[in-house]
Amino acid sequence: MAEVAEPCFECGAPAMHDHHVVPRSLGGTKTVPLCEDCHSLVHGRSLHTASLTKAALQAKRARGERAGGVPFGFSADAAGRLTPNVAEQEVIAVVRQRRASGVPFRAIEAELARAGLASRTGRPFGITQVFRMAKAAA
Repeated sequence: MAEVAEPCFECGAPAMHDHHVVPRSLGGTKTVPLCEDCHSLVHGRSLHTASLTKAALQAKRARGERAGGVPFGFSADAAGRLTPNVAEQEVIAVVRQRRASGVPFRAIEAELARAGLASRTGRPFGITQVFRMAKAAA
């Protein structure tokens, strides 16, 4: 059993169990501290990993933290908090303005290339990136 003072790996409540991440039967040696509720979720039949993962990612996004890759238009600090990237936000604004004016995606792609605007990798924007910038939630 874990020391009561140690926080649960999932929720921060006092941990009561050391849970093997990889089962001992499969050679696992590392453990994480879990409280009674979280430990029963791991072993209970009511555990739905997909829904728990979805809820955890939504909670991170609600706190302004990164969940997965850093979306174009933002930068992430060391804590994973997203902040607007001014240069990338300007590119997004140009794409949305041009699209609102009825300019086709391929024409916007060509305009960005002529203007020397490039993706984070330094390569010209592709049609998919232009489409996503135009359609992404503001």
